[in-house]
Amino acid sequence: MQAADIDGRVLTHDLGPDLRKGTVLGAEHVSMLRGHPEVHAVELEPGDIHEDEAGRRLANAIARLGPLRVEGPAQSQYRLVATKRGLLRVNAELVGKINALSGIALFTLFDGQAVEVGEEVAGCKVTPVAVPEQVVREASYMALEFRVLELLPFLPLRTAIVVTEKLKPNARALFADAVQRKLGWYGAELLGVEEVARNQPAVAAAYAHATEAGADLVLFAGASSIDPLDPAYSELERAGGELIRFGMPAHPGSMLWMGRLGRAAVLGIASCAGFGKNTSLDLVLPFVFSGWPIDLAGLGHGGLIEKSAGRRFPPYS
Repeated sequence: MQAADIDGRVLTHDLGPDLRKGTVLGAEHVSMLRGHPEVHAVELEPGDIHEDEAGRRLANAIARLGPLRVEGPAQSQYRLVATKRGLLRVNAELVGKINALSGIALFTLFDGQAVEVGEEVAGCKVTPVAVPEQVVREASYMALEFRVLELLPFLPLRTAIVVTEKLKPNARALFADAVQRKLGWYGAELLGVEEVARNQPAVAAAYAHATEAGADLVLFAGASSIDPLDPAYSELERAGGELIRFGMPAHPGSMLWMGRLGRAAVLGIASCAGFGKNTSLDLVLPFVFSGWPIDLAGLGHGGLIEKSAGRRFPPYS
């Protein structure tokens, strides 16, 4: 075997730690290859791109959607890593179309997840040792032009909390801890917890206080989930707000409700205990803090929370 026989060719199988699939062979590899009875290598056609370069181009195109950074390659795979906390939105249909292109492999986390800084949200690679440049160009165009994924950074929402159930000291401490952990993880500016009686004047005053404080989010704990005349709902409308949806297709937390009061989103749960464990509220909060419009009906896919290993919650839980 001479250098001229292998120069520029690409190894198509692993021959050891120093001779991996995708290695571009040259004179320095001749002595290493002589110990192997069989060597498989190909010569790239004009217009072909090596797998490392092809994967890099696709990864860089996706990273431009930001805030993401590219890491790799490791065995020709590139990692797309979050540089900020945020809500990950994935166009699953477009991922499928990109993967239908010959040799392209793009894989992501689930759509709608809250992700941490440094977390890998997607990976991509080219599975053969090379692909035509046109394939890479088409995959990169589709990913960038039609936004195959987006990472929406969380906003430091001014958050008011209203409680209409009587809490014993121990329960109050547990609730306060859960509120700090969960809302603090998103960067919320907490305006305080207001414990009020479950009657119209007290609840009306609480809504007024939240509005006066410039709240972007009002979290309401303790509204009766089976009473449409509960002050949480009736006083919301009297204050100029509206109830958008009552009930959510998720368990636990099917009695979550959502409304709006001026610029503020209003989210309600039936009990303060809902803050202390993973419930439907944890599916909704990433959308609220990213500013993305919420489709509660659509969250039924993945809404079997206590049984769903595929749905990952933030590390506050």
